[in-house]
Amino acid sequence: MMTKRRLSPNEKMYLTFEKNYNSFVINRIVEGTGYIDINLFQAAVDKVADIFPESRFKLKGNYWVDSNISPKVTRIQRSDVGKDFKELMKRKIDLTNEIACQIYYLEEFDKTTIIFRTHHGVMDGKGQGIWISAIFKQLNNLEITKFCSEKRDIDLLSEKGIKKGSDIVTLGNYTPIKDRQSFDITTPISKKISIDGKVIGLTSKILAAIHALSEDKSSRFIVTRDIREKFDTEELNTGNLSLPMYLQVTDNDWKKINLELMKMILENKDIIYSPKEYFIFDKFPISILKLGLKRVISKYNNEKKTAVTAVISNLGKINLEDYKTKSFSPKEVYALPVITPLVPLSFIITEQENKIILTIGYYEGTYSDTTMDKYLIDLENMILNRHRIDIPGGKDVKKIDIFEKIFERCSLNNSLSLTDNNKLTYKEIFEKAQMLSEYLKTCGVKKGDTVSISTKRDESYLVSILACIKLGAAFIPIDPDYPKERIEYIKENSKSKVLLESIDELILNSKIEDIEDIKNYAKYDANDVVYIIYTSGSTGKPKGVEITYDTLCNYISNCIEKYDITEETIFGFFTSISFDLSITAIFTTLVVGGQIEFFKQKVTPLTLKDIFEHSQMNSVKMTPTHLEIMSKYNIAKDRFKLVIVGGEQLKVSTANKAQELLGENCKIVNEYGPTEATVGCIYHIFDTTKDYKSEGVPIGKPLDHIDVYLDANLDDNIGELFIGGNCLAKGYLNNVVETNKKFITLDGKRFYRSGDLCKVNADGDLEFLERKDFQIKIRGYRIELEEIEKKIEEYANISSCRVIPNSSKTSILAYYIGKANEADLVNYLKRSLPDYMIPYAFFEIDEFPLNSNGKLDLQKLRELSKGKGIEENNLVLSEFEKKIIKMWENILEISISENDLNKNFYELGADSLSIVRFISEIEPFVKKDAIEKILLNPNLETLKKYKI
Repeated sequence: MMTKRRLSPNEKMYLTFEKNYNSFVINRIVEGTGYIDINLFQAAVDKVADIFPESRFKLKGNYWVDSNISPKVTRIQRSDVGKDFKELMKRKIDLTNEIACQIYYLEEFDKTTIIFRTHHGVMDGKGQGIWISAIFKQLNNLEITKFCSEKRDIDLLSEKGIKKGSDIVTLGNYTPIKDRQSFDITTPISKKISIDGKVIGLTSKILAAIHALSEDKSSRFIVTRDIREKFDTEELNTGNLSLPMYLQVTDNDWKKINLELMKMILENKDIIYSPKEYFIFDKFPISILKLGLKRVISKYNNEKKTAVTAVISNLGKINLEDYKTKSFSPKEVYALPVITPLVPLSFIITEQENKIILTIGYYEGTYSDTTMDKYLIDLENMILNRHRIDIPGGKDVKKIDIFEKIFERCSLNNSLSLTDNNKLTYKEIFEKAQMLSEYLKTCGVKKGDTVSISTKRDESYLVSILACIKLGAAFIPIDPDYPKERIEYIKENSKSKVLLESIDELILNSKIEDIEDIKNYAKYDANDVVYIIYTSGSTGKPKGVEITYDTLCNYISNCIEKYDITEETIFGFFTSISFDLSITAIFTTLVVGGQIEFFKQKVTPLTLKDIFEHSQMNSVKMTPTHLEIMSKYNIAKDRFKLVIVGGEQLKVSTANKAQELLGENCKIVNEYGPTEATVGCIYHIFDTTKDYKSEGVPIGKPLDHIDVYLDANLDDNIGELFIGGNCLAKGYLNNVVETNKKFITLDGKRFYRSGDLCKVNADGDLEFLERKDFQIKIRGYRIELEEIEKKIEEYANISSCRVIPNSSKTSILAYYIGKANEADLVNYLKRSLPDYMIPYAFFEIDEFPLNSNGKLDLQKLRELSKGKGIEENNLVLSEFEKKIIKMWENILEISISENDLNKNFYELGADSLSIVRFISEIEPFVKKDAIEKILLNPNLETLKKYKI
């Protein structure tokens, strides 16, 4: 057992710097969801301290000495660490009285943050990672390999006979950013950027980007190198085994820089340390070093000289699974930079499975926030070889004050609402809204409050919205079919004064005191929130998107003018009220004086057939899935004048079929827009005469008063879509962290990072390609797969779970490690997740298959779900039955067992799009008039009955 270790020259230098300047503590941040029991956490830390006593070290003279006191896990508040961890970064550890390692634990409503603090004198970043990994192994009851870390870098180099004769670093004017405000050594601060995906030659690309953004002819860098790679026996040495490699850069070509880096490593030039430095820091006491160092640094700061342009440290690949426990799921792991005097910038790289996190450190006041924000965006663009493609929106559409227009119509006797052939006029609807607003007043609802609405899909929803507007309250639409637990969460999270579920009784007990009150409504300022829609959240809970009056006015004004919505419009409404497609139908209709036809029945292929064939609506907004289904129905030509599709990618083939069915006078609009961009922000009107080169219809160009740009790769012009202008949500309700992550400011303008990859085609139209992350859309609903995974992992006896879409992205599959009764698991999920988020198939597996890059292998995972099919089980079936089952297996991407033969297609997990695909494939084999009967119960017996 090691009880003490002599300070290395390196470690003495770190201690000397801290005596004069800022903290030399390595802070590793682990952010995630869930929790770790503090007592269990402390017990694991204590156990690991016996295996790695370095975590208990205190400073005594020229030695680190085992204090036999384990690091304490301390609960803290957000204020204890400050914005961007500013307070944390300046907090020193008194090494003679405190042990060199600390652990802070911070639980907040939306995440849990664990901070591991290690003085650089005891461990380097890799060493700290070894210690932390051992703690999580202990928490998961895994075996930990013991190791004695008494060997120092100087000992290892001496044993190998490696000697270097370099000089002490020369100083010069290395200025990475032009607009430097100060050379003072002040409080260290940090900023963080995340880069999705994997970047080849990352360190070299960072060096090239920093040099390219600098105006200096040459840049000089310290690139830290971990010599554990040279000494296999020291793989678990937690000490300071990272040494500096000095690299002069005069070229912007990262490939040349990378070649130089590799050459230095191969020639052992990555172990550079001057004999003079060894002698000075090894032989002189810290008190003397402190004085000399302060004088040197003061002299060169006055001359505006620096040692290098930047320090680059790479902690290597971080496997999030190493930081996971039964109750805690990590989302990000990264480190805060240690800032060194005479170095303008310090970078730390951490690479995770699907992204890279880059933290940058510098002294407060050195650069302005605006300068640094722009620098980081420029740096990221250069690392990823990206450029900005601006796509400005038009300016012609005049923005309407929509509430003023709406309430001008409050006394009209024109029909407004149609439900089951029951008509209500504008006057009747507004009278009901007045009565409901009187009730809401008695509940204390006033301007700025929130009201949750979970009514049926009929005129009661419309009345509820208008009642909220009259009082200036923000309404929150919640699908009444949502699980009770989810509805309650949204109500509580939004601090709603009222949850409206059925309004009939409320209106019966109310009366209008003054008829003039009907036309009165609260005046909304531009930034007042009108409604909040909750979308799926990656933290395991849905998050509320706040939409303001100004952006809603711009969207509705654009729709009315560009889509030709008039008082002749009868808008059909059959989608969920929590789906922001409904915003288009309601507000455009109210402004122009048209009608809304509500459909209360549950939406199935059969009910949709009745809706499309026999309703009065002439305009509708729906998903491409619905449009695909619609092409199977018998709809009179030229009945529809407007079809807006959104929520999913629209195929050219689907649009062509629909245009042929509906007639050339029907305008088919492909509308794109995340909820955060107020329903829709980009549109394209389908044109049958156009030669579309891609399979998908373009999403088009921005609506007026909206500007977007692509953060695109120079090689292929494909990049993430950033949305700005008069459409952006205020943010996420009560969630500053997520708001700041997704909404950024660039050149004084605010943008939303959509996470969608797009390109610009030859016509200048945007085309949607795919998501950057694991978010998907099914039936128009945005789903964060992590929210489902978290819920499944909360179920007893399931340790880990991955949820993925099937290859056609129409449904979701769940794979888990553990034991579960599928029926019980589904019932458990239905208590908190809506139906569209429940996986249609669950598969128990032993481990998750990984590809050569260590990432989840989706293809192999899907293959695990196939199992033994009908043919392998040698069941006696007719050729027709085998054909049907093969269709079902291909469409659903599952194997159908003998136990499944009595199930119909719905029970096997089919959704609307699966049904459409199946009907298309089965049509040649069944009687023409049998489709409706098959849709009622699509099982083998029904199909055999109607086969040709």
